[in-house]
Amino acid sequence: MSNSIPQDRYTRSTISTFASNQQNIAESAPLIEQQIKPEELFTDASNQPSGPIDLLYRFNSDQQKPALGFQQVDNEQDEEEMYSLVYIDPSLLEAWQSHISR
Repeated sequence: MSNSIPQDRYTRSTISTFASNQQNIAESAPLIEQQIKPEELFTDASNQPSGPIDLLYRFNSDQQKPALGFQQVDNEQDEEEMYSLVYIDPSLLEAWQSHISR
């Protein structure tokens, strides 16, 4: 996994807004299956996050490869569900950084 991925926490609405603005995301609604095993999605071991993927967005392509992967951050004090970014396709990194810096 790239060290350039920010390890901050993001709200579900921030993530949804970004995904809905991307042209190459398969759909703006994420695949949500608790306990998705990273090794089932990421064939390159260096890109595999630790722990399950809670939100996964994929590219609109023949292979439906991962584009964005998030893990839910448990904190009962949060008003909205919070997630940490654990995988981002390099082609989306600049757009993501621009989106979160607004």
